[in-house]
Amino acid sequence: MKFKFRVPVHRDDFTRVCWLQDHLKWVDDQMKLATTNKCPEHERVEISIFCLTCSVPICAHCLLSIFHGKHVQHDCCSLEDANNRIVSEVQSHIDRARQALDKGQNDLRKTQKSIDGIHQRKAQLLAKLSDMVTAIQVKIDEEIDEQLQKFEDKRKIFIGQINQHNEMITMAENEIKSKSKSELIDVKKELLSKFTALPSFSICNDSFLVLPWQTAEFVFYNFTKRNSSSGKSVLQKYNLDYDQTWSLIIYPNNFNYKHQHVLSIFLKLDSGIPQPIEYTFIIELLHSSGDASRKYSMERTHSFQPGLRSGWESFYQVNCLKSDGFIWQNEDQIKFRFKIRTATILEQIKLLESHAHQMKDNARDADDVAARLQGEKKKIELKVTEQRKQIEQMKRKESELKESLANKKKDNEFIADERSQLKALKRDNECLTKKLNNFVEAKKRHHPEDLRNGVKQQKKSRHY
Repeated sequence: MKFKFRVPVHRDDFTRVCWLQDHLKWVDDQMKLATTNKCPEHERVEISIFCLTCSVPICAHCLLSIFHGKHVQHDCCSLEDANNRIVSEVQSHIDRARQALDKGQNDLRKTQKSIDGIHQRKAQLLAKLSDMVTAIQVKIDEEIDEQLQKFEDKRKIFIGQINQHNEMITMAENEIKSKSKSELIDVKKELLSKFTALPSFSICNDSFLVLPWQTAEFVFYNFTKRNSSSGKSVLQKYNLDYDQTWSLIIYPNNFNYKHQHVLSIFLKLDSGIPQPIEYTFIIELLHSSGDASRKYSMERTHSFQPGLRSGWESFYQVNCLKSDGFIWQNEDQIKFRFKIRTATILEQIKLLESHAHQMKDNARDADDVAARLQGEKKKIELKVTEQRKQIEQMKRKESELKESLANKKKDNEFIADERSQLKALKRDNECLTKKLNNFVEAKKRHHPEDLRNGVKQQKKSRHY
């Protein structure tokens, strides 16, 4: 009997095969995948189901009580559907986060626009304040120079008049000393005529300097019809210098203390400098003939603050308006003109200082608002950054889920391939088993010598 021995195989024979290491690694990875996709409760059973009740992946045996499954009668779906649901849910979160990001970016743009607008408004206010201060300073300087020139001219006139009086006094004293009594009587008439011819001293106007008037006109239409309703007022607003709003209030048919129908007129400061400023104002009732000399006017000086008003309860008797020619017959209207200015140059300076402080306060408020908006902008930027991070995390999670789903699909394909190979092996095994059974049956039916002859024939056939 001949024995055949295998040639001994050394480890170096395997290491010299360059592709063997990668192949073994691939086999190891496939084994790991095969084990990681198995149910921890029922080993060797593939995980292919997702339990919706417990939110965990399970195998088919976990749903059956005969296998002691823990998820009997639970709501379930396929693992692929569960992955699709998770991907869809994550995608919806990504979409909402993107919408929030777009909203945050829009809010950021609006905030930046508000900040730019406030800075622009601040620059405009400062430029307006600078131009206003410059214009007022020029106007004040011109007015003061004009008044100083007038005073200088008056001073020169006074000096000339004083010199004339001194010369006349000196001449008269010399005449008294040098003339005799009879001569003095003769020159008396001449001396007296010279004294009479001396210029008189004009009265110096030492009142404070004032600025020009601000004027506006108002036409009261349909006066006769509107005069029939007593107690109702007519209001006209005017925007004057230094951001001041004034109202001219007229009562066309008011009652005075004598129970007479009178025209009442008031001037009210609606908004402006909060500090009390003294103003001088004039209300003029214009004559229908257009003759400026026949107008009726009243003047008053009053200290105004926002919300205060001043005027006349009895400005003019209503019954006398037509007879005195103040109702314009063709149009049935009366016309007013009002003038207003600060009472003195000192009040004007006070007004300018208060307005300058108010402009500075507005500029500071604008800075505060800009700082607040800048802080809100930073918060929005941080929020946008966080949302971007969340979106990136969700994107990574989505890609991981997609990759996991792809790997599971590959695992399922690999398992399906292995199952098909296993089925083929089972079929081969069944075929071999059947042949073996047939061989055993044949052995029982035939004589042992026949079996030996058959074996010899097989050996001969193999030898040849």
